[in-house]
Amino acid sequence: MTYTSSVRVAVTGLGIITSIGHSIPTFWDGLLHGRCGIGSVSIFDTTGFPCSFAAQVRKKDLEEQFEDHEIKRVSRCDLLGLIAVREAISDSGLDFKRYNRENIGVVLGGGAGGMLFWEKYRRSLWLNRKKSRPSLLLPCSPCTLTDLIASRYGLFGFRSTISTACSSTGTSIGYGFDLIRSGRQKLVVTGGSEALSELTFAGFNSLKVMDPEHCRPFNKKRRGLSLGEGAAILILEDYEQAEDRGATIYAEVLGYALNSDAFHITSPDPEAKGMSRVMSRAINNAGVNPEQVDYINAHGTASMVNDKMETLAIKRVFGTRAAGKIAISSTKSMVGHCLGASGAIEAVATVLALCRQVAPPTIHLDTPDPDCDLDYVPNNARKRKIEVAMSNSFAFGGNNTSLIFGSTL
Repeated sequence: MTYTSSVRVAVTGLGIITSIGHSIPTFWDGLLHGRCGIGSVSIFDTTGFPCSFAAQVRKKDLEEQFEDHEIKRVSRCDLLGLIAVREAISDSGLDFKRYNRENIGVVLGGGAGGMLFWEKYRRSLWLNRKKSRPSLLLPCSPCTLTDLIASRYGLFGFRSTISTACSSTGTSIGYGFDLIRSGRQKLVVTGGSEALSELTFAGFNSLKVMDPEHCRPFNKKRRGLSLGEGAAILILEDYEQAEDRGATIYAEVLGYALNSDAFHITSPDPEAKGMSRVMSRAINNAGVNPEQVDYINAHGTASMVNDKMETLAIKRVFGTRAAGKIAISSTKSMVGHCLGASGAIEAVATVLALCRQVAPPTIHLDTPDPDCDLDYVPNNARKRKIEVAMSNSFAFGGNNTSLIFGSTL
């Protein structure tokens, strides 16, 4: 996209909840210390599945953070998102009432949404017939969280929910960037949420792509991914406005790109052309060059094919710099593959890596795959200078998104 505006885009607020941390400080501590959030699932019965582990949010009584009227007819997915957005808004120091709220948009990514409630309704209907509550179906749409946030905070600007499989929230951040960069909005609440559900759990088990223990990205012994859940919200803001109000600016969004493999519903392009192109186009859109990228938060699902293809794509884009000059990590090794929310969770991890000048580790990487021979920051976080960072999301259907962030230090 060519812009007629020179507006810069700042990240001024962050909020998150995952299996390794229920706030930005605890999430970062989990990343820094290589904490694994993958374990047994308790929110539904996993008996009979080849894999019974996932990265479930363990915090007890999530509902206690809200008044009863605030969470009436709210799904687990929405609840996770509301926790993250509340932290992000508080973190940004914004009082929306002081701004023209027609200039504040809400752009989120969505996946399975409130599917867990739909499953509860269906089971109740099957067992009890007339006793099932139709209200359980109200929060099932992926757009419910977007609508809730806009309504609760009185935000009248652009409102969209994007669904591009597990690149959904990465794509939403890109669209939010577009809205501010083009001058159509001054501020955008973006990111998204995902909750575990029996449908997704059964689906990925049936595809035989789940590790029965925990995922091991780029490991020669890897056996597949681990599903996860969580939410992450970023506040994107007109950079000049952020400076004028004295906001904390975590990072600058420099650019992004989207594309399609146009190859297969689940398998990536075997030549990694789509992955290569989207990274190259994101770098070009950001106005930087490959030599400036210091860190990549990889898609890194721990599937046999995807890890190899991403490695190949990085080599094609970065040439000789790919080996040893760029720190690369898969934070999915800690929080699992959070599907629709993964792009936003990994974007937050990337922004924090820029702020703290630390590359998070890829844990469980004891036996590197010879075909994945790049610097995947094995097992321990590493201090390093990071000025430009990339976050990759390569989804089913070949829905590829790459985001580029710049340091403000």
